[in-house]
Amino acid sequence: MRTADGEQRLAGRVVAEGAAGELLLEDPAGRMRQLSAAEVVGREDRRGVWQPADAEQLGRLLKTEAGSGFEVYQTEHYLVCSNCSEGYNEFIGRLLETVYAQYFDFWKKLNVDVASAGRPLPVLMFQSESEFQAYASRIHPETGFEGVPGFYSVRDNLVLVVDLTGDRSLREVSAVRKKLADRPLQVATVVHEAVHQLSFNSGLQQRFADFPVWYSEGLSLYFEPPSERSAVLWSRPGQVSPRHHPEFVRLVRYETLPVPLSDLLVNDSAFQSADAAVAAYAESWGLVSYLVKKKPLEFAEYARRLQRLQPLQAVTGSARQQMFTEAIGETPAELSGRLIPWVRRLRVAR
Repeated sequence: MRTADGEQRLAGRVVAEGAAGELLLEDPAGRMRQLSAAEVVGREDRRGVWQPADAEQLGRLLKTEAGSGFEVYQTEHYLVCSNCSEGYNEFIGRLLETVYAQYFDFWKKLNVDVASAGRPLPVLMFQSESEFQAYASRIHPETGFEGVPGFYSVRDNLVLVVDLTGDRSLREVSAVRKKLADRPLQVATVVHEAVHQLSFNSGLQQRFADFPVWYSEGLSLYFEPPSERSAVLWSRPGQVSPRHHPEFVRLVRYETLPVPLSDLLVNDSAFQSADAAVAAYAESWGLVSYLVKKKPLEFAEYARRLQRLQPLQAVTGSARQQMFTEAIGETPAELSGRLIPWVRRLRVAR
């Protein structure tokens, strides 16, 4: 590829090619890079040579990039690189596996085909906020992460989390649970980002495809509410959100959504607006919750249609709305009239 410093050779598999000649390249670690047509100098076809990194190779890479003090822990479906306490690593490992099982059970009940990635999903955990911020800024310098306890990098296929216990001496899972019981945001963040990662590694969504943000975020928000009685402080998706239900009720006035569904469904700009983002997230949670509970067959059909979206292929607003209306069977205006009173009647578990 052509860079400002000259030419650079990249190795990987071509995931997609755009209409303007751009390429989406995936390296063995699962990281994707989008190259413009101007950056592509030439291509050498070496079919049969490319192989995804195995757990040992991926673990070595994560340890090298994270720095000294990090160790790799493997669960059945995850590869966790961490410098946190032994108890914290075990607790988060159990939580991730619980989310994994519930995620696949959720889609099985809806009769939507999803499948295991066939390789461990990478997670990077930091004991301190400063370490987390430094690493996050290094891989995504274009984004600010202040006040963010974790995120999923679509490009790198990596979940990053900071340990909110701040205590490396915790060896017992019970001690970690006791500390995190007072920090529900930690559990909610891990669940939320894990669902993003699962969605992009199970065939539900394709990385770098033009998905509506409300769907991606709404699904993760639907899963995230913690459960105080569970051993890992989370048990299943679909509980009323203690964060987003109050926001939804507070923001909806005069039977009108602050971000009209006709906009939310076709335009992602509300999520980038400081004024509208809170409403956009609350409405996304409410909309997914309503569709799963009240129109599960239609929601499943909508999910299947979204599964067909491919990387580097733009989807127009009108196409988004048509896809939604045909699958759900209602216009945004009709749906709003049912959504608002339904969400208002919900109650957060005490």
